[in-house]
Amino acid sequence: MTINQPNVPNDFETTVLSELRQINQRLDHLETNVSNLQLKLEKVDYKFDTYQKASDSMVRLATTIIVAAATVAVLPSALSAISPLINALVTGVGSAS
Repeated sequence: MTINQPNVPNDFETTVLSELRQINQRLDHLETNVSNLQLKLEKVDYKFDTYQKASDSMVRLATTIIVAAATVAVLPSALSAISPLINALVTGVGSAS
C-alpha cells in the first residue's frame, strides 16, 4: 500500500487541476457570451435612441403641418369677417380728422 499512496495525491492533484481547467474554460466561454450580449445591447440602445429622436421629429413636423393647415383654413374666413370692422374703423378715423 505504500506504493499506491504517493500516486493517490498525484491522481487527486491531476483530477483537481483538470476540473479547474474545465471551469476556467467555462468561465472564458461565459465571458465571451457576456461581451457579445453587451455589444448587442449597445446596438439596441442606439437603435432605440435613433427611433425616439426620429419619432419626436415626426411629431413636431406633424404638429407644424396641422397648425399651418388650420391657419390657412381659418385665416381667410376670419379676415373676411373682420374686414368690414376694420374698414369702418379706418373710415371713421379718417372722417373724424
